[in-house]
This record gives sequence, C-alpha cells and structure tokens, in this order.
Amino acid sequence: MRRVVAWLLAVATASAAEAQSPLGVSLDGVEGSAVFNALAEECYEAGMWSEMPSESIMDCADPIEQSEAAEDAPVAAVVRHKIRFTMIERAGSGRIGAEAWTETEELGTVIEEPVTAEDYLSRVQGVLDAVVAALRNRAARPWAPRFESEQAWHLAAHLRAVSHCDANLAAMTPASVAADLESAGLRPLDDGVRDRCEQLYTHIYEWGLARGDADPTLQAYLRYRASLPPEQRLCSGQLAWDATCRR
Repeated sequence: MRRVVAWLLAVATASAAEAQSPLGVSLDGVEGSAVFNALAEECYEAGMWSEMPSESIMDCADPIEQSEAAEDAPVAAVVRHKIRFTMIERAGSGRIGAEAWTETEELGTVIEEPVTAEDYLSRVQGVLDAVVAALRNRAARPWAPRFESEQAWHLAAHLRAVSHCDANLAAMTPASVAADLESAGLRPLDDGVRDRCEQLYTHIYEWGLARGDADPTLQAYLRYRASLPPEQRLCSGQLAWDATCRR
C-alpha cells in the first residue's frame, strides 16, 4: 500500500513540476559567480544554508523541521524546503534559473513536491531580479566618498553598532529588537538580543556613514525607508518560506 501511495505522490509531483512557473533571470554581462555569491548571502539572510554541488549549481535549504507524528504513523516526518539555482553561461550572455521544492522523509522514503504557491515563487523571482540589477549598478558605491574600501565601511559601522549596543542593551529584549528589525525591513538572523541589536545597528550605521552622518538613529532610517518607492525599500530574507516583510 505504501508503494502505491508513493507512486501516486510521484505522479502528482511530476504533474505539479510541469505546472510550476519557470523562474530565472538573464545575466546580461554580469558574472555568474558574482550572482551566486549574492544569492548565498540572500540564503543566509533567510536563515538557510547553501552549498554548491558543482560550479553551475547552488542549493539552498532551510533547517530540518520535524512534523508531529500522526496517530497511524509510528514516527514523525522530517521536512526540508529547498531552492536550486542553476547557471547556464554562454559567450556574452547567460541565465540563472531557479526551482523550489519541499522534501519530506519518512521511514526512509523521500518524497519531493514542487512549490507552486505563486506568492513564494514571485518572491524568488524578485530576489533574482534584484540581485542581478544590484550587481549591474555596482558602480554606485555608497561608501566610496568617505572610506577607502567596502571592508573599512562595514568595519566602522560594526564597531559603532557594538558601542551603541553596549550602552543600550539593558533596555532591550529579543522581542523589542525583533520588532525594530522588522520595521527596518530586516529578518532576525539570531535569537539573542545582543546579536539582534548588532545586526540592526550595523545596518543603521552603514546607512548613516555612507551619507556622512556618524550618529544616525533608527527613526531617521525609518523615515528614509518610508520615503522610497516600495520596490526600492530593503526587505531581507525573502527566500525564507515564512518571510513576512512587506514593502
């Protein structure tokens, strides 16, 4: 009976795969390796790990989730969501495609089901478009007028964030900083209040230092973010299955 069910699910999976909208973006002169590096960062910001089985393939997956065992099942199922980015490079052009699926393992049997939710697929496509657009426009380096390198800019912002958190940590909680991160369009990368504080204020200081403001505030950044067109507002972690950030 289990083999019959598995066969039926496999047939349904194949049909769903055919129905999934194709995802992808043209490189248009942007190096595929640079796009993969940027996509790896997007996966990290979504709480996913990434690996490259080959030079032309990168997989991202969220941590394993274990569902509750049903009354008629002896063990719980292990569930993982995955995205595969595939690069096809040609002379002077190229393309990176993407596909997403859910992998469920139970009693040694693995069943893969393509993701067909339009909301999620549109978010994946949006990440692909944004990554390539950002790399194409990299000539606009916000740190260039005031810092000798991008690394120096990041370091200066991080050190100021550490000092800010040292002085204000006692008045913060994980929930309060998570709310501030969400208002700034950021997804919490860690659970601790210290890590969340440094994540938030490193971003705030990067924004401020690039503009010549050595003491920016969250409120000033939120006013700036609100002034931007929705498509230009930062909204990190969009590859996460449970992403809630809205522009």
